[in-house]
Amino acid sequence: MSRGTWASVLTVCGTLALAACQSDLGVELPALSLPRATDEEQIALVLNDVQTGMQTKRIFKVLAHVSRSYRDGEGRDYDGIRNYLSEIFRAYRTIKITRTNPRIVVEGDRARAIETFGTIAEPMETSTLPPINLQGQVSVYLERAKDTWLIVEWGPLGA
Repeated sequence: MSRGTWASVLTVCGTLALAACQSDLGVELPALSLPRATDEEQIALVLNDVQTGMQTKRIFKVLAHVSRSYRDGEGRDYDGIRNYLSEIFRAYRTIKITRTNPRIVVEGDRARAIETFGTIAEPMETSTLPPINLQGQVSVYLERAKDTWLIVEWGPLGA
């Protein structure tokens, strides 16, 4: 809709609301409904937000999408992944991640996303840590918790 159309809709809604409040006409406003994102779209948004959190080194932006029941093949739980991210964010000056659109399969309240990615990171101390230049694929497992998707495991493809 154009700006003028939205302004007209809001003006009409405001007028109806005022009329309903000032009279006994019992005017009911129609609910404006926006299309709900599919599960696949919601999961893609979660993964995009995690990428942003990693690149901006905002740990809580990443952890907002990680389940408290997180476990991975490296033996990390939620606290372990939090500690790992803290170490990475302290040790590396910049983190750049490129990704292709993930392949997402949803089965009820569980989902698996296959991510193809490239990660480049520059260490704070080049004498003690090497730069990261890593490409590959990972499996991300998610579970629905109420109306949101949370990551419960992240690991190598086929994990």
